[in-house]
Amino acid sequence: MRSLALGLPLLAATAAADGYAQQDPERRAPSLPDDGSLDAAPTVEPAPDEDPLSASDEGGEERLLRLEQEVAELRERSERAEDRIETQRSPLSVGGYVDFGFFAPLGNAGVGWVRDVGNQQLPDLAGYAWTFVGDLLGTPVNSRGEAADLGDAPGVDRYDSVDSDGAPGFIVNEVNFRLSHTLGDDAIMRASMNFIPRSASQDFSVGDFLEVDLAELEYQLTDDGQTSLFVGKILPVFGIEYKDRKSDERFGVTPSLIARYTTGPQLGAKIRSKLFDNWLILAAALTNGTSTVEQFHFYREIDRNAGKTLNGRVALSVPLDGLEWTAGHRLELGVSGEWGAQDNDPQSDRDIWFAGADLQYLGTDFLLKAQIMAGEAPGAGTGEGLWALDLHPSGYVELDWQVHPRLGISLRGDVRDAFVQRGDERAYVTHQARLTSGARWLFSPHVVLKAEHYHNQELGGLEQFDNDMATSSLLLIY
Repeated sequence: MRSLALGLPLLAATAAADGYAQQDPERRAPSLPDDGSLDAAPTVEPAPDEDPLSASDEGGEERLLRLEQEVAELRERSERAEDRIETQRSPLSVGGYVDFGFFAPLGNAGVGWVRDVGNQQLPDLAGYAWTFVGDLLGTPVNSRGEAADLGDAPGVDRYDSVDSDGAPGFIVNEVNFRLSHTLGDDAIMRASMNFIPRSASQDFSVGDFLEVDLAELEYQLTDDGQTSLFVGKILPVFGIEYKDRKSDERFGVTPSLIARYTTGPQLGAKIRSKLFDNWLILAAALTNGTSTVEQFHFYREIDRNAGKTLNGRVALSVPLDGLEWTAGHRLELGVSGEWGAQDNDPQSDRDIWFAGADLQYLGTDFLLKAQIMAGEAPGAGTGEGLWALDLHPSGYVELDWQVHPRLGISLRGDVRDAFVQRGDERAYVTHQARLTSGARWLFSPHVVLKAEHYHNQELGGLEQFDNDMATSSLLLIY
């Protein structure tokens, strides 16, 4: 009787599964026969005026034995189907996106700086051979942070990846390709590569290049998956903007003014843990260098010194379930820091450091994010070619609001106050604010159109010049 009670639900489940398979033949469990034998659930016809559940004669026992046998067969078939589905689930996943855009510089030929000829604006810096006002990376056109044009600064030869000369135009920002492979129950391998089509800098050459921006192994140290060890080329732990550094993760198009310090992948190892039901988040890393981006002065993937960089972040993430409209919302507060030998320095006794704080309000249809940071790098003498940095408190506040399932709007305000120099040869003075407004339209989960406009404003008595930008991104996600 107990076997029959167990068997009836299995009979009904099998009949329902076969009905679903008939609607979509491609979804029929591979281990089930396709000869029509399961087109209807097996049935047992009781003899007239006889209740099989109460039969005590020899015929009733035979019927019960037959039902038990059918239940056993169905259970075996179900187990084989589950095993087949499990073995067919690939441990390898592939994804990525194509980021195609259009941008239009709105002043100064897309260049984010001007030369202070004769030190008219900065008389205190008359001892430098060249002085500049503005920001080399102050005119980004995409999520990579590439400037529309780096300009023709005297005394230096730089790789200008976009080099638009102030002309508006289309651009394939990048083609991203991601791999993820599950290695058993506790380990995951990830890789991310970017294919970047660009113009050649010399005749009869190709300017396209390949960038590997992630190559890591994650090993889960605890059964609940809340504590993991990462090794390889890893994401940084400083601040919060690294979480949406890629086009398909970022709400808008361009990064903030301080993203150059916090979003660069690092070579090394890190450990991350989420404790007390995600209330406390801890992360620490030991890496070759800082989390600055590769196109900035303070990044080098392979160390030239024996010193390593210590990185850390502590955050408190509080659920906000007290009110009906805040159900599922969270408020997160974090502090971050980095300290170690300066990148590109052959010596290990000249240290670079960054420190900062961040805030996030994570709602169901809107996000409020803010971050502030400061830092310093000593640099070296003129002959060593090492850049020095004095980053005064700088940061941003951003609001992202999904107004409609298809329409989202964003608003961000940035400030960057920095002095960058190389010996007594050249100096860049940046005291700038930026206001960025944007919108996005979701055609589908795989097609997103984003557009932005930003205005750069010089502060601290520096002379204003036009270096605004309108840019867009059509994102095709696969």
